Amino acid sequence: MSVKPRHDPLPSALVEAVAERFRVLAAPSRLRILDHLLQGPCGMAELAAATGLGQSNLSRHVAELERGGCVRRVREGRHVIVEVADPSLAPLCELVCGAIQAQAEDQHRRFTEA
Repeated sequence: MSVKPRHDPLPSALVEAVAERFRVLAAPSRLRILDHLLQGPCGMAELAAATGLGQSNLSRHVAELERGGCVRRVREGRHVIVEVADPSLAPLCELVCGAIQAQAEDQHRRFTEA
């Protein structure tokens, strides 16, 4: 996949915002949460079971993802449903995960051929 290079430098405020988004996504627990939510919205109990995180730890990570604009919480009666707030996260995750998987497969292939 080729990426067209940008010709104009990014404004400082945009660089800061992008860095903050990547900081929010940098925690493995948050990536597990996001990975599960990319399959569809779910409640906190389901999210805890899917990620293996305790309720307190999960709430902290969901709050960080929400502050970063990645997810939102929607109250449905007595339940809180968490869903992806930024649809651009799905292709971003696919791109990054696919690239890392391809690199790992290439390294494995080169190692086994050596």
